[in-house]
Amino acid sequence: MSRRPEVPTLLAISDRRLCGGASGLQRWARSLPDGAAVQLREKDLDPTARTEIGYTLREAVSGLLIINGSLDVAVDCRADGVHLRSDQPWAEIAPSIQARGLLLGVSTHGRRELEAAAVAGADYALFGPVFASPEKLRFGAPQGVERLKRAAQGPVPILAVGGVDPSNAPDLVRAGAHGVAAIRAFSEPDTAAALARAWALATGTLPPP
Repeated sequence: MSRRPEVPTLLAISDRRLCGGASGLQRWARSLPDGAAVQLREKDLDPTARTEIGYTLREAVSGLLIINGSLDVAVDCRADGVHLRSDQPWAEIAPSIQARGLLLGVSTHGRRELEAAAVAGADYALFGPVFASPEKLRFGAPQGVERLKRAAQGPVPILAVGGVDPSNAPDLVRAGAHGVAAIRAFSEPDTAAALARAWALATGTLPPP
């Protein structure tokens, strides 16, 4: 088994509706800050369509490429990892992902899912929504920073998701988040660069001006 990639600190989640359609995703990926990982989401597309997009993103992404929900698509487009939804059987799928040396991520929204993520051997867990987010309304009220802090005390590295932006990056760092994931904050080059800079400043990897 090959060594799995390092867990990213910046995870840009795709949404072709914000990029002018599937043909705009490659341009979007190339506009991201250096080293940002990309999660190919697009859950409504069939595997063939997602694989085709995955091929184009593989050439455009400078960081890791992670595929939402499908090991087969990840293997076909030479991705670096697979992200499993909260309604997928993590414990059953995880061994096949790990055997290929791929990064394993999962979506969590509470304590029980975080515990299941640890049992499955997840490399990271998205936790949220931390703040209000249009994409996460179906999961209920925001979790808030205090719940994020408790989640970050567990064994699985946490990427905060939901309402993430440059202004709240310092709060997420103080809460113990390993990184951040977002759709809208990474949808435009200016906001993506601002979030990357805010995260770097908050974590001390970029000196203050």
